[in-house]
Amino acid sequence: LAVTFTNKAAAEMRARLEEMIGERSRDVAMGTFHSLCVRMLRRDGEAIGLPREFAIYDADDQARVIKGFLKEDDLPATGSTKPGLILGAISRAKNDGLTPDQMEDQAVTHHERLIAGLARRYAAELKRLEALDFDDLLIEGLRLLQEAPAVAERYRTKWQYLHVDEYQDTNRIQYAWIRELAAGHGNLCVVGDDDQSIYSWRGADIRNILDFERDWPKAEVIALEQNYRSTQSILDAAHGVVSNNRGRKAKKLWTDQSGGLPIPVYGGFDAEDEAAWIVRRLEEHAAPRQGRGDSDAEPAESYGGMAILYRTNAQSRAIEEALLRASIPYQLIGGTRFYQRREVKDALAWLRVLRSDTDRISYERIINVPPRGIGEKTVELLREAAAPRSDAPDGVPFGRVIAAAGRGEVLGAAPKARKALAEVDGMISRLRGRLALIELPELLDAVYSETGLRAHLASEGIDGEERWANLLELRGIAGRFLELEPLDALDRFIEETALVADQDSIEDESERVTLITMHAAKGLEWPTVFISGLTEGLFPHSRALMDEEQMEEERRLCYVGITRAKRRLTLTYAIRRGWGDGEGVPSRFLAEIPDELLEVANDEDPRTDGTTRFGRGVAGYRSARSGFASGEAWREGSGRPGTPDGPFSPGRDVEAKRRAYGAGARSGSLRTPDHDDGVDAPFADPDHEEPPLTRPIGRIPPWATGRRAEGGDHERAGTTPPHDESALPERTRRPARVRIPGERYFRDGDRVQHAHFGTGVVVTSKLTRSDEEVTIAFVGVGVKTLAASLANLEIV
Repeated sequence: LAVTFTNKAAAEMRARLEEMIGERSRDVAMGTFHSLCVRMLRRDGEAIGLPREFAIYDADDQARVIKGFLKEDDLPATGSTKPGLILGAISRAKNDGLTPDQMEDQAVTHHERLIAGLARRYAAELKRLEALDFDDLLIEGLRLLQEAPAVAERYRTKWQYLHVDEYQDTNRIQYAWIRELAAGHGNLCVVGDDDQSIYSWRGADIRNILDFERDWPKAEVIALEQNYRSTQSILDAAHGVVSNNRGRKAKKLWTDQSGGLPIPVYGGFDAEDEAAWIVRRLEEHAAPRQGRGDSDAEPAESYGGMAILYRTNAQSRAIEEALLRASIPYQLIGGTRFYQRREVKDALAWLRVLRSDTDRISYERIINVPPRGIGEKTVELLREAAAPRSDAPDGVPFGRVIAAAGRGEVLGAAPKARKALAEVDGMISRLRGRLALIELPELLDAVYSETGLRAHLASEGIDGEERWANLLELRGIAGRFLELEPLDALDRFIEETALVADQDSIEDESERVTLITMHAAKGLEWPTVFISGLTEGLFPHSRALMDEEQMEEERRLCYVGITRAKRRLTLTYAIRRGWGDGEGVPSRFLAEIPDELLEVANDEDPRTDGTTRFGRGVAGYRSARSGFASGEAWREGSGRPGTPDGPFSPGRDVEAKRRAYGAGARSGSLRTPDHDDGVDAPFADPDHEEPPLTRPIGRIPPWATGRRAEGGDHERAGTTPPHDESALPERTRRPARVRIPGERYFRDGDRVQHAHFGTGVVVTSKLTRSDEEVTIAFVGVGVKTLAASLANLEIV
């Protein structure tokens, strides 16, 4: 029996085996965990009370069941009761081996009790419908082996030799299923790489592979250390990062491809500068380069052989724009193009409505976003009222029709709809009154807040967090227009975003640069790879900064990203991601790569004459690296980004204006003061931000937070999520501190409290002419740089 995770991998395994041994390969059973469990349950499920012809419910079928319950209970299928979020919590509980009764025992809040009750009804309904979902296939397949001894023995006799691919990705149920099948004969061969275990957020348990010798004492370990893809310099860089993990098997990859190209590292001022530099390098690689003679000429590289990897989907926006400006074809894998994302289109529609009474399409888009109870029937009435007629040949502006409907002047509109339309009209009037008075980023803040967009996304848990990250990215783009008057800035912003969105329709071409997250890139390879966004709080992700287990998974993810490159690897980061961000800190992963492998690329910037416009290039960057490598978090005066002698001393004309708004003003959290309950993170998707918690962590069941249960021997036990304040250093008694002119007040390691960002730890601070700038790692938010005089920080 050979087992893997995807149908594609199973088919490839089948083809290779057939090529090796011919027709005898037909005697080998192959498939995914799910497909094999289906076969077993179809044949033998009656032994545990399952009907032979059970239905298999996919995601749409499951959502339809939950929507039915919500409709019965008069609950919305949005926000925290969105079917996908509820199903995510139910799925995690199942994979932790919990019954609905046990979920109810663990539930504390009203929302958790609601989900536990829905889980009970969901299980009963699927049983009534004689249906199994995907989790049930594995769970019932395991139950068959555990509760039907004769059936289990027959399968053990039939499958004398078990082979499992990608073993590091197995979860607890799959682990137990394999163990049951291999019991007795013990003929088990697994292939896996603990350094590529990057799916804990969907239940994968790295202990399955780390503890293999303990679970199977007679096992022989064969280290597969020869690599056939990458050059030695790329492998050494990957090893430099992942070897810092304590929870791993000792090994080091090697290749017979000796040497390799140096690995350029570029630090940009912001995300746009970083993206623009990447695009210039892409263009260079795509152009033939001449050597000393014709035989030395390097051939042009194909765009199809290049990939740009990033940690989160929100990072693709700046890269997409730069590629579009350069007319470089690209494909976005596993995501929607930035300006086509629902929440981005919603926000832009709101801005267009503020500038035009006649933009019916934009009005129709925002009129019920967030949901206000304005249905299609009401919208049709508005269309009719706005249509051309004898006394209004060009029709009536849609904005005026909405205002009239809110006053009850459009016949047929229900009272609830009239009230909602009056609220929409009031919002538009209030926001229009501020158009000429506030800067564009502030206008977007007002739109997000007053229209209810922010609160609506806050109620969508982890899914809403990713959408909120995209709105923050849009707000960052708005910061480019600060040099214009507010109304001019708004018009230019609307115009430019519309043009970029229109370019998104560029025709597909076979040779395109690939844009992809590092999680999605696992198993793929390209001759040339760029890894962007290597900034603390972004990669590694902010939620790993206070949690060593998650930090180790971030290192494994970096290892996976680096080893996607066959010949050429480039690493980049930006000191600021967007408007309102404080200065970031280059990723610790850069400091973990051996210095001799890296080549600081800023000095090679063609726009300069040997030095970057941000500082002293190689010398500054390497001195900063040495600070990180020695365990010091960018001490002041040692090349720290943003200091006069560091590699990034910004010199843009509008920078002073940006600073006037306060560094660090941008929050990565969606939590609002009245949002104090419910399931915040039903999907632990690694590309999403997790909101900070608002209650003692011990009271939150893992199925409600998206955290996998931990514990020895695969027993369930509690664990501390990364945003628990107990993950911060212990508080120590301090003598009262006195401010001394000319000296830093905040010390590295201080635990501080901020009114907006919450609790954090001081990474470093430095004195400026009239203030102290403090860089802080905030729990669940990330790294921010704040002006001490404005931040009102309290040492706790």
